[in-house]
Amino acid sequence: MAGEKLPPLEVFDARIVQAPIQGLLRDMDCELVRLLKQSMASHDIEAERKLSLFLTMLRFTKNSYEAASFLCSDADDTPKRKREFVLILPPTNRQLLDLLFTLVFMLDDFPARSMAYELSGYRQAREEYDKFHARYGRHPKGQAHFLTLREWLPTIEKYLAITTEQKANPTLIPRWYAPYRLMKTTTGSQPFMEFLEKWLYGETSAQAHLNASGLFAAGGFLISDLAPEDERRMIAEQNFETYKFRHFSRSLITVLAIASEIDSFCQLKNRETLTRLWVLLGGHAGEADDVYKLRYQSMLA
Repeated sequence: MAGEKLPPLEVFDARIVQAPIQGLLRDMDCELVRLLKQSMASHDIEAERKLSLFLTMLRFTKNSYEAASFLCSDADDTPKRKREFVLILPPTNRQLLDLLFTLVFMLDDFPARSMAYELSGYRQAREEYDKFHARYGRHPKGQAHFLTLREWLPTIEKYLAITTEQKANPTLIPRWYAPYRLMKTTTGSQPFMEFLEKWLYGETSAQAHLNASGLFAAGGFLISDLAPEDERRMIAEQNFETYKFRHFSRSLITVLAIASEIDSFCQLKNRETLTRLWVLLGGHAGEADDVYKLRYQSMLA
């Protein structure tokens, strides 16, 4: 009915999980750095490759988590942090979910798939270099940049043992699949990826791409000033907070999932902390409880 007062939303104080997650990511980072330095000192090339990959993934995750936390914070009233900045969460979450799909698929056969992932990165870097060099290679202002790339590419070629044939023709290296193709590939974790795609990734991707559904879901908040007053109030007080909770909780879910994958595979010994955080978040967000019970409850046991 028009004018009917909606029941108040249950308040979720994200700080109860934010501080422990921050500590968890810091501890994992320190341990990965320690192990990486050991592998470098002992000239264990394969361990160095593995640990540097995981450390890069973890630091990207940590950076995205801290940015999302800052944008969603209401700890102060700085005018530089507009509440509409929360609408940037779906693109950020999509990046994190892309990383999670890659990690889950990769860990089913780490030696072969991690190498395939890194080789695909070399192919893309070569193709980008060749494309820009063909257009701007003779431009005086671009010489310093191309020189840097020419010095960097041989390092990667040695690091990944790129063959003479692959150097001559990078298209011999297969591309890495996007999440949907990974999900369609037969692998041990296929059921979990199908769940992620159906319940988290699909909607998040739609909003990140701003197809019609995604644009309508987020755009209403940006034109709410044109709505009648009673509708404007509902959008501001009810719909926006629901949107914020939904997408920030997904940030937390995906960060915990990535941390769980890395911690378990590398045996970093944070299982008790991760389990406690999953259970705590699952008490507030049903999606977190579903993801935990489907994969991480057994993984962390």
